[in-house]
Amino acid sequence: MVISGAVVIGLFVSSEHIMKRENPFVRRFMPHHIDKAEYLDMEVNSYYIAGLTNDTIYLGNYTAPLLITAVPTNLGTKVEHQIKLDETKRSFRSLTIRVQEQEFFVGDGTIPIIYKGNTADWTATKYMEEKVYFSLLQPMKSNTFLFRSQRAVNGEHVLGRLDVSDSTNFELYDEALQKQIDGVFDTDGQLVTDAKTDQGVYTYYYRNQYLVYQQQGNRFVTGKTIDTTTLAKIEVTTLANGERKMGAPPQKVNSKTYAYNGLLYIKSELMGKNEPRSMWKQASIIDVYDYNKNEYLYSFYAYDHQGEKIKEYAVNDGYFFGLVGNSLVRYVFLGKRE
Repeated sequence: MVISGAVVIGLFVSSEHIMKRENPFVRRFMPHHIDKAEYLDMEVNSYYIAGLTNDTIYLGNYTAPLLITAVPTNLGTKVEHQIKLDETKRSFRSLTIRVQEQEFFVGDGTIPIIYKGNTADWTATKYMEEKVYFSLLQPMKSNTFLFRSQRAVNGEHVLGRLDVSDSTNFELYDEALQKQIDGVFDTDGQLVTDAKTDQGVYTYYYRNQYLVYQQQGNRFVTGKTIDTTTLAKIEVTTLANGERKMGAPPQKVNSKTYAYNGLLYIKSELMGKNEPRSMWKQASIIDVYDYNKNEYLYSFYAYDHQGEKIKEYAVNDGYFFGLVGNSLVRYVFLGKRE
């Protein structure tokens, strides 16, 4: 009876694990899609990717918010630039930098404010102030931004578009993010823009969906990732003071994302059918989609380095760059990308 009971319990635990961690989907892996890894020691792990052009990757630093580090794509000599703002007495809480070709933007959505400058001298002037609060901001072309904000009445997330010209205006897309539980944690995700196509993509963290912003129709359309997690597996509790928080460790589906030339790169957190556990212990899985066709294309491995997993990445025509531990890694694309 003891043995039989243990077998039943084992099967139950195994089936729960399969449903939660090993969804019944099958990936198509591209062997050696990226290869020839080269590492540049950045000495600290506080960097984030602020932008990538054909010849330079720009790194911001969370501990030095106005410092930008430019690294040539050949991983040659890195150059540090101190951004100069046209005002010096303002206090910031959440500064982030985004570089787009020769322009860069410094934003703090808690104030809210955006500065704009040129990479020729790294001097930025006030560009937008006190128009719309944002928690995520990504630049597009023609003085336009996509952003994520929160509704004043209930704190739920909402996506929007900001146009900065002679008169600054914004538009909210009330129906884009679909509430399942609380409209905050269940709609959390990452917003990226594609510098080649001038489109934006918002990918949910906890469900198998992403939203694509289409300029022509001025709307977001929904796409799906290959896993089967349609409902966010999170628990939300409300504290005595009315504050909400996660009640249990959530099951993240999609992690870091990047969009380039019509392709969406998603670092997945779910193991597919028949995938060896040994690979998940030594590499991250990057799934690739044609986001305009809502079509899964293939997957590839981005390997760990010195026991650290890749935490952020960016793509251009020839390379895949990633931040892993204290290092910047550069892979060469060898496989077909379409």
